[in-house]
Amino acid sequence: MLQTLGVAYPAIIVKDMNESIAFYRRLGLRALYMEPNRDDADSIVAMLAAGDGSTFLQLVGPSGEGQEIPESAMGTGSMQYLTFYVSLEVMEGIFHETASAGVQSSELIDRGYEKLVFIEDPNGILIVLIAWATEPPAEIPRPAVLAKAAQIRDAAGDTYVED
Repeated sequence: MLQTLGVAYPAIIVKDMNESIAFYRRLGLRALYMEPNRDDADSIVAMLAAGDGSTFLQLVGPSGEGQEIPESAMGTGSMQYLTFYVSLEVMEGIFHETASAGVQSSELIDRGYEKLVFIEDPNGILIVLIAWATEPPAEIPRPAVLAKAAQIRDAAGDTYVED
């Protein structure tokens, strides 16, 4: 059976590359490079890195002025949102952090084991910043924690995984 090693990077289409790179830099991502799109001569790509550099985001945008990019729309086949982990410490000061970065956010939402806020990028893509309410021990992978939490939820007959 095919076994993936993880998500390499989502690639999102943007209307304005410079505005989009600036937005994601305010979220703490680092721009690694920008180059012509090998699959479409009318567009360019930028690769950004988050956190320790093992998580990437690719932006795909027009290579020149005046190119029309359709407006984003929610629907089948579209991305509902893009999620980035932040530390619990950052999440606890999220309103200060987002305001300092010039980004408007939703109120802090507490969903059991995770806390989150929603923001919107310049292209209308919904971004979720998420922190775990309790960080697991470093030696226990997050997937193992979630799988065990789902077992506990199922055994208890609960609807949601909680902290």
